[in-house]
Amino acid sequence: MSSDGIAGASPAAGVSPESSPLLAFADGLLATGANERAESSGELRQYLSFGLRDEEFAIPILNCREILRAATITRIPDAPVAVRGVVNLRGRIVPAVDVRICLGFEQAPVTGKSRLIVVEIEGRFFALVVDRVVRILKLASSQIVSPAHPPRFACLVGMANVVDTSIHILDSERLLLANPGMTPPTEKE
Repeated sequence: MSSDGIAGASPAAGVSPESSPLLAFADGLLATGANERAESSGELRQYLSFGLRDEEFAIPILNCREILRAATITRIPDAPVAVRGVVNLRGRIVPAVDVRICLGFEQAPVTGKSRLIVVEIEGRFFALVVDRVVRILKLASSQIVSPAHPPRFACLVGMANVVDTSIHILDSERLLLANPGMTPPTEKE
């Protein structure tokens, strides 16, 4: 195709934000985001919060790739305790990890509110099985308080209070990689 901006054409070199309303709009959004971060008492970061039982947890949104309804999970023999099975995500087989088990809670049945949060950790994809997705949060580092010693959960990095709700901020990597629920069961002798 020609270089007039139609699909398949190379990007228009030399187009300035002043001559393109779309570029000017995008630049405005970037500037607004930078101003919001500068005004806060610490850098703002986004988190995806989810519910387990009657508690709220959050993980960095940068680790999240997508949120899906809890689809059919195929059970796999000899999988680690916290792995409920696998799911097929557009041809990619991904382990479905029960976050309840990772945090030491009892397993619960998948319901209509259950969701899969697809995360990427060290180049690998996992589908986190949670009771429900609650919201996306923007938190300044000053809003996150260090956990009590010893923390209730090994992967807990802090707590935040948002509108009278205590939110457990988790480290996604530690949740999955340093969790005893992720080790496969040993064979009985």
